[in-house]
Amino acid sequence: MDSILELEQKIQSIEKELRAVKQAVTEMRQLPKQVLSDEICVICYFTYSLLLPKAGGQKGIIAGNFVIRNMGSSPLENPYICLRVSPKEHMVLSAKLGDDIQYDRRLNPLVMESWRYMNQEAENMVEEKGEFWLKPVHVSRIEPGQTLSFSNFQFQVGMREVSTTYKVDGFFFCQQLPNGVRALNHIVVHA
Repeated sequence: MDSILELEQKIQSIEKELRAVKQAVTEMRQLPKQVLSDEICVICYFTYSLLLPKAGGQKGIIAGNFVIRNMGSSPLENPYICLRVSPKEHMVLSAKLGDDIQYDRRLNPLVMESWRYMNQEAENMVEEKGEFWLKPVHVSRIEPGQTLSFSNFQFQVGMREVSTTYKVDGFFFCQQLPNGVRALNHIVVHA
């Protein structure tokens, strides 16, 4: 009976966060369509689902997308992202990373963008700090009104005896925003 109550509380927590994201998106849509010349305005957010295991001891999966939308009137040059996970020891990223991934861009160019680690040091940051520093392979700028997405990534999360909170934070950076922009939401799973 306690596990049902815990699941209901987790569902309520997720629903509350979803309402907050919907509210933020609604507010962003109400911004004036015409912005001042050369204004930088960007939003980024997660969309995701949690796939729970059918049996105890198995891993759950967070399946998601990290979406970046250029709401300004200037292009955003050299985009890159950071996904920070905790606890870093218990979350494993699965994604299509690399230069050699081939897609049919006619199907859906937004979803098909491939990504890679920024450099060798960025790959080491995963182990050291739980940070994934990634950049798109083919996109070097996001035009006004365009969207870029790190799509179809997955994080495995262990469903263990001891209650654990898993968290993913997202940040967007570009030449015009070297200090970055935090995502409107984050992913939190209490397991």
